[in-house]
Amino acid sequence: MAYTIEEEQEINEIKNWWNENYKTIIVAVILSVGGSFGWRYWQEHQANKAQQLSAQYEQIIYASQDLTAKNEKLDAFVKANNKTAYATLALLDKAKNAVNAQDYAQAEDALKQALEQSPDDIFSSISALRLAGVQFQQQQFDAALSSLNLVKDPTWNSRKELLTGDILLAKGDKEGAKARYQAAQKDASMLEQQWLQVRLNNL
Repeated sequence: MAYTIEEEQEINEIKNWWNENYKTIIVAVILSVGGSFGWRYWQEHQANKAQQLSAQYEQIIYASQDLTAKNEKLDAFVKANNKTAYATLALLDKAKNAVNAQDYAQAEDALKQALEQSPDDIFSSISALRLAGVQFQQQQFDAALSSLNLVKDPTWNSRKELLTGDILLAKGDKEGAKARYQAAQKDASMLEQQWLQVRLNNL
């Protein structure tokens, strides 16, 4: 079938365009396919890494050993896995062990490190809340209030308000404590509601 002049011009334009652009198109296709495989590889790599970190973390946590040896392993784990959720969890565990041993200074140090290691607002809020609790235990009331200002995740608002009320009450500010307890009731769980009601009844 013979082409019209217009059709021949269109075919020639397509050929010319292809000759000028085929290399770019081929490279784009290769990059697109490669990018897809690369993204899948990256996801698998991240998943494998997370599994390895989880296994290493659990091995340290559940190993039967004295506290000094466990803390050394936790410190090495944190150093090797800087700024990850597992590093934060390791430091939270170290702080819990220190609190159980009534070594509040060590617990405070571990929780400050946990704040620095926290990868997001959830972990930093948990770390800040626990740090405030340890500082409150040491009667560092102003430092505890400052730590509570670092609790950003709204999930912890009720706990934050409750602890703020406890600190204000310890400082002799009953009205401030009452206002905080009442604010905490808005998002409190059933158990927290009971704690809060006891506190309000005792004011």
